[in-house]
Amino acid sequence: MSSETSIKYMTSDDLNLLQGVLKDAGYTDDVLFEQPRPFPIAARLLIGLFQEGTTSPAELTIQLERHFGKPKKEAVMLGAPRFHRFAIQGLPAQPSGAIH
Repeated sequence: MSSETSIKYMTSDDLNLLQGVLKDAGYTDDVLFEQPRPFPIAARLLIGLFQEGTTSPAELTIQLERHFGKPKKEAVMLGAPRFHRFAIQGLPAQPSGAIH
């Protein structure tokens, strides 16, 4: 008795689809975010699901949310900026040669 294993090789289109699902769901490999999403684990989950036959981006997104929860939305800054325009640009608050 021999065990037969079938390996489904993924194309670049398949990988682009999975990368798009991860990106849309807020997953990134960027370590500069305050709380990075678990990118390698989520990617492995998607690859496993894809190789088992789940190829719909909507279904893959549902599975990500089921395993890891929904991504947090980024806060949108409304109203006036916190710093004065000159502080952001690194300019002095008073023009040079101004009389005090």
